Amino acid sequence: MDVRLVNEATALLSMRNSDFDTYSAYGEVVDNSIQADATVVKIKLLYTITGRKNSYGVVERIVFGDDGYGMRADVLHRCMQLGYSTRYNDRSGIGRFGVGMTLAAINQCRRVEIFSKEKNSESWLWTYVDLDEITSEPPKMEHIPEPRVRELPRDYQRLTGEKSGTIVVWEKYDRQPCDADEILQEMKIWFGRAYRKFIWKGFKIEVNGEEVKAIDPLYVTTKNTAFPDDPPAYEYQPIKMNWPVPNIDKPPGAPDESTIEIRMSLIDESFRPQKGSGGSHIARIRYIDRNEGITILRNDREVFFGHIPYWPGEKFTEIDRWWGCEISFKACLDRAFTVKNIKRGAVPAPELKQAIYEQITPTRKTAVEKVRDVWAEADIDARKKQREESGEGLLTGHEEAENTAALTKTDKSAIDKDKVRDEEAKKLVDEVKKDESEQKKAAWAIKFSSQPFTIIDEDWKGPEFFETNHLGGSDVIMYNCRHLFMETLYKIVGRLEISGESTVESRKLKSLIDLLLISYSKAEAKFESGQTWTADRFIETLRLNWGFYLNSYLDTWLHEEGERK
Repeated sequence: MDVRLVNEATALLSMRNSDFDTYSAYGEVVDNSIQADATVVKIKLLYTITGRKNSYGVVERIVFGDDGYGMRADVLHRCMQLGYSTRYNDRSGIGRFGVGMTLAAINQCRRVEIFSKEKNSESWLWTYVDLDEITSEPPKMEHIPEPRVRELPRDYQRLTGEKSGTIVVWEKYDRQPCDADEILQEMKIWFGRAYRKFIWKGFKIEVNGEEVKAIDPLYVTTKNTAFPDDPPAYEYQPIKMNWPVPNIDKPPGAPDESTIEIRMSLIDESFRPQKGSGGSHIARIRYIDRNEGITILRNDREVFFGHIPYWPGEKFTEIDRWWGCEISFKACLDRAFTVKNIKRGAVPAPELKQAIYEQITPTRKTAVEKVRDVWAEADIDARKKQREESGEGLLTGHEEAENTAALTKTDKSAIDKDKVRDEEAKKLVDEVKKDESEQKKAAWAIKFSSQPFTIIDEDWKGPEFFETNHLGGSDVIMYNCRHLFMETLYKIVGRLEISGESTVESRKLKSLIDLLLISYSKAEAKFESGQTWTADRFIETLRLNWGFYLNSYLDTWLHEEGERK
């Protein structure tokens, strides 16, 4: 008794569980259309609504039509045969293995019909495969029927070319992942991203009469997207790296290496003005909220998008959605990218993954830092506005250090012993708060004179990064936020707080800087007005007093923090 190597019926049922998802399965049909020199693919998803309260769209069939060169009878007869391809192992285009379209179809449905017509042919040819007929007992189908002439249904005629084309019909659709409306929406997103390079070259995809727009995960190219007038992302200098082509995959006469191109970008600042921008309506309709990860293109067709498994470095988080990374390679490197025969997924081999990580990490860090800098500045502005709008608007953001200074016992200042505190406070308020209302000025004057130190954030042109004002027993320290030191300090503090990693530590850092400058102001105030000093003695005295007061203020602060007993 002869035993066949493969039990076709059982094998086909097992193959239904191949590693496709719904949209990569659809992509296999579009790939074939591109290989057939089609200029347009039109897809029609037909479904019915069930239920009243919780309606659900149930897919009846999906029809794919193109205007490619069509298939002659012998090719049409074998096109659904697993392993058959007129371009088997051809790495110049999208296809290669000869199993994609058939596996994709049976993964999603139980019956596939194909109509095809060449330019010089007068008639449409038709054949089909039906899993129910193959698996019935006894089997009703043991071979793919020879193509026969059949009139193209009227509903399908607008989906194909006038002179040539192919129609693929998926029926008995029993692997529906979600509501039909959701499938339609996700299909357009998947097509727009996977075939963006082809769309930019003029290739068109229609889904239920709506033209699919390109989606660029780098946000550099806005042509043929839903938002052509958007400001393009900033593109960094492309990275090119040569990688060895395995001998088993190397065509005759081909070079020993092939170039991998890595493109990286940073989305325009207008889309990321502050933390949380990724959840905004503007970001969501551009799919920026889905943009974490890396896109990998094989011969210009996306085969992977997302987080690369077992990434050697720091995992991607929400902030990584604001930069993009596109890796492009030629099909001769399929083995290096472990491309599957269904073209779903491309995970670089360990050595290549490490090399890619090392190439993109510096730019990734630069991009993330730029995003955090913008958010830190926005956070400073927001806090300043909040302080101005809350209560009497007299919160400075430096209250912790100011309170520490008020709790610390120190000797009296000498430099301003002849000044009248209230008068000096009013003069300073008139100078630095001149745009405020009279009521607000009065409140600031009381604040300046009622506590030993007040720190306020101002900005002015000049080399000073801070300025001290001795008012006759009270000091007002003004920070120049335009100075590079203050600008850098606040960005660091803001990044720490925005990252969520160390809010407590960022507060402590800021208080330490405040106390450092409060100590300097107090040491400065120990010099009497008009007193003459030699340079050496003045510097030594200033250093000693500065260190003494800083130690006193820190001792109080650490007691308040519970870090010193």
